[in-house]
Amino acid sequence: MKENKIGFRLSKVNWILALIVIGISSFIFLKRDGVNGFSLGFLSASIGLRALILLFFAFMVYLIKGKKPYAGTYTFNGVLIFMCLGMMTEIGNINRERSEGVEALTNSISDYKDKIINEEDGLSAYQEHSANIDNGLSKIIANSTGNDQKVYQNLQKFTYINNAVMINWQKAFDSVSATRILDYSVLNNQAEFEYQIDVLEHYKEQSKLYRDHFYKRKSIIDDLNDNIPKSNLTLKGVMKGINNKDSIQKPIFKPFIQSHINYSENLIAMINFLQKNNEKWSYSDDEIIFDNTELEGKFNEIIDLIIEDEDQINELTDSLVEVI
Repeated sequence: MKENKIGFRLSKVNWILALIVIGISSFIFLKRDGVNGFSLGFLSASIGLRALILLFFAFMVYLIKGKKPYAGTYTFNGVLIFMCLGMMTEIGNINRERSEGVEALTNSISDYKDKIINEEDGLSAYQEHSANIDNGLSKIIANSTGNDQKVYQNLQKFTYINNAVMINWQKAFDSVSATRILDYSVLNNQAEFEYQIDVLEHYKEQSKLYRDHFYKRKSIIDDLNDNIPKSNLTLKGVMKGINNKDSIQKPIFKPFIQSHINYSENLIAMINFLQKNNEKWSYSDDEIIFDNTELEGKFNEIIDLIIEDEDQINELTDSLVEVI
């Protein structure tokens, strides 16, 4: 008996399954990315590509099977189910990779705090921390698409800007601890006075740049994400995290950085004082000896301010580390 051969066409079941898959996947995607020109275009292209793949396989099987009834429609349903399972597996892998990236960020922050608390080298600890953050973000970016990916890319750009400011400041602060700086035994010529003042001035300048950057960091990330729809859930999450951190850190950071600025200014004042009265003091047996008690009193007043600054810096550093 001769089998009936009909033209290739999709069945009602094909259409129903396809529409269900399209509806669910579109809802999930648009819920996260928001309804906008980019997301709709990306979604349409993705659906169109998958539809072509489905139709290609279904039509090829239809031809191979000699145009038997339902040969193509059965294949369409089979490939559609296979693609759904593949998408679910891919989504699971992506979520796992992104979770590992987020976990890497969290662990890096915790490790950085521990190293600062244990008084390890601040610069190397921060550089290691920033490298870990960059690796974590790179992993998240590689497993993101659309506007989500752009948000994470912009967050990575922001960390580069932030790192440059932070590292420059940390280097300037560390330079004050160099053996040569504030060593009274080498303060015996104008060139040395000028060198030490330059180092301290640089520290003061970097402290002010760090302060200014901190206060405008929210506007920086806003500018980077200017083209991202405000309804994007990833952007909302990033901005919520930044806003929360800002509200917690700002009350501590403001006096913290001001203490560093005051500290640099008082150190400069001390070196200037010694330079101005260069012929009226001497240094012997780890002690500065002034020609008169008036000069000694003025010098001690500056030293008291410096000690006060140091105490405040140490106290506020501990508080700031707790809210990193």
